Amino acid sequence: MAVALTACTGEPETQPTAQPDLRPVHDVAPYLCDLVPETEFRRVTGLTMPLDDQREGPQTSTGTCVAHAAGRQPPLGVQWDFEDGDEVLRRNEPSNPGSAHRLPADMGIGFARRDSITPRPNYVISLFRCGDKRPWLRLDFAPVVRGRDAVQDMFAFMRIAQKRFGQIHKCEPRPS
Repeated sequence: MAVALTACTGEPETQPTAQPDLRPVHDVAPYLCDLVPETEFRRVTGLTMPLDDQREGPQTSTGTCVAHAAGRQPPLGVQWDFEDGDEVLRRNEPSNPGSAHRLPADMGIGFARRDSITPRPNYVISLFRCGDKRPWLRLDFAPVVRGRDAVQDMFAFMRIAQKRFGQIHKCEPRPS
């Protein structure tokens, strides 16, 4: 049985629907996992609960970090390494090449793709130069709010993450 609320006029009462915030992603501190701007991540994903990022190991030549949220799957994963970038890219190529979006040339070699099966369906990976090294960097994160362009958000977060990576590791990121 459906029940409709009516105002004194007898017309159905409607609630205004909040419009999604479609502004581009900006680089602003503080950061989750040292590389992803937290306020922008929250705005893009709509997450409001506390997030706790946890790193594995010393993060000097390889790094893994996951942002945890109580009561749900972690909404952000970050992984990077200075070794084996070509092999990592090859192993992670999507089985359906048409499902991937190549990174803009200034970001190195890599792709962004959506995977509706995982709790972090937005996946972007890049192999780039940083000084005399060729690190690879991967971000995967929770769904974006309705109305946002997830691919452009993945590109924006990767661009920021590469810049932060260069600041942390004292090198200049550039295409591979």
